[in-house]
Amino acid sequence: MGEPTLDDEQETRMAHLEIRPDVLRSALESIPDDTPFLMLNLLRFREKAHYDAESSELSGREAYALYGKHAREYLTRIGAEVVVMGAAHGTVIGPAEEDWHTVMFVRYPSIAAFVAMANDPEYARIAVHREAALEDSRLIPVVA
Repeated sequence: MGEPTLDDEQETRMAHLEIRPDVLRSALESIPDDTPFLMLNLLRFREKAHYDAESSELSGREAYALYGKHAREYLTRIGAEVVVMGAAHGTVIGPAEEDWHTVMFVRYPSIAAFVAMANDPEYARIAVHREAALEDSRLIPVVA
């Protein structure tokens, strides 16, 4: 298939650090409006944070801690909360390159609350730190 183009590389990056609209649309259709759900977060931090493609003095973990402080305040306002967050200790089943640093579950009151957050300019200002902090991530909605 040849060498990847810049567009291919951009798509790959977006698929791992940004919301995929097609999957979010599917979640909107499959999770009832009034149903609370959990968002599984799998996080791998950069060695050094990158803001607008520039290195920072902050480590990825430090940038994520800054994001977390403001994001938790935001989550409280929309009725969401972090219910579990901890260090991952390897991938027992799965590709070796999917070695995560932190695993987290966030409970949202509804998929609509998550979508509203994702589209909120205030949250976008907070999320800059998340994007700078992470080398890779996964967000997986779970209805328990």
